[in-house]
Amino acid sequence: MDTYRVARLPARLRGFALPDTSTQPGGYVEAGDFIVLEEKVRHPTPDTDYARLLVPTPGALDTWVCTRWRTQRYATLVSQARAPAMARLSFESELLAVPEERLFALLGAFHGYRYDVSRAYYPWALPGVRIQLAPPRLNNCCTLVEGLLVKAFSEAHGAAFSWDMRRHRQMMIASTQDYFSPVTAAVESGMALQAPSADVPPHPWTLIQGWRSQWGSGHTFLAVDYHAETDKALVLESNAGFGLDGVGYRGLGNLRDVGLQPPEQWWMRSEVWTWRRICSTYPFRRQAWLKVNA
Repeated sequence: MDTYRVARLPARLRGFALPDTSTQPGGYVEAGDFIVLEEKVRHPTPDTDYARLLVPTPGALDTWVCTRWRTQRYATLVSQARAPAMARLSFESELLAVPEERLFALLGAFHGYRYDVSRAYYPWALPGVRIQLAPPRLNNCCTLVEGLLVKAFSEAHGAAFSWDMRRHRQMMIASTQDYFSPVTAAVESGMALQAPSADVPPHPWTLIQGWRSQWGSGHTFLAVDYHAETDKALVLESNAGFGLDGVGYRGLGNLRDVGLQPPEQWWMRSEVWTWRRICSTYPFRRQAWLKVNA
């Protein structure tokens, strides 16, 4: 992914669930720049073109707009190096959501952890599953993500949030039936929304399952934040590379070295990866946007 396909809307346009103005309208898209997820040229008749835009709202993450009717164009479609900035979604109306500050607080339990691909111990028990508890303070990418998220959501919502051994096996990618099962588990359990595309920049607190090859060298990690102007993504993970030997922020250091909160203006640091670099490193990937409120 070298560039982003972007639609520039000079004025507000009506959105639709399908690329056809005869279908049910879905509100309006305000003037501005939006990432294009899909294009339909001369569809459903030669008189019209449509584009599916990334327009996150509490009810949906995307919408279709008519970009041309006969000779009249309502949007300009361009390719550009930078992704347009996207407003952060509010999950206040969601039944299952957690505050960001709680996730950062829980991270403290992973402060002294080191990475071990085959031996993993959790800092606490999780509902519905039997797991090994620390010490020793060792874990891997999958167990960090499961331990942090399931603890946060189960504490916040009690019996309204369900977790069991089937979900645990999904987080561990125990079956070859679904190589993106951590994303599946997050969505099916209600913790997250399926992202509208694998290529779109991550929303704050996104769970990503990536593979360097099909299907080898897999990695489960969290994109805690994204900075559109620099295309930098703040990655939280358990790893034995990229400046880490345990739990920390990619390129910045382990939690035991840099603290729970990322450094101010982390996007200015050359060691922090761009979203383009993440996409090229993990060409096979999916993402789920977690229901986390700032």
